[in-house]
Amino acid sequence: MDEAEKLQFQRLPAEAQTETLWRLALSGLTVEEVAERTGWSPERIRRAINPEPARAEAPWRTARSDALRRQGMEQLQG
Repeated sequence: MDEAEKLQFQRLPAEAQTETLWRLALSGLTVEEVAERTGWSPERIRRAINPEPARAEAPWRTARSDALRRQGMEQLQG
């Protein structure tokens, strides 16, 4: 990509950038080659393609904290 194409890529909405990164990766380019074409660092590309999973919270923990919160509200009102 030349500079104009890099700028065009960088101005795309985030979802379109991710889709473009996937297409480039699936075309057989290495992360380094995709980085050269997009102007992004290899690490940024890796994070965009494979984002960190959201922290999971056990359902019984949220249920317990909801119950404690309700109990606290009842004490305030009572």
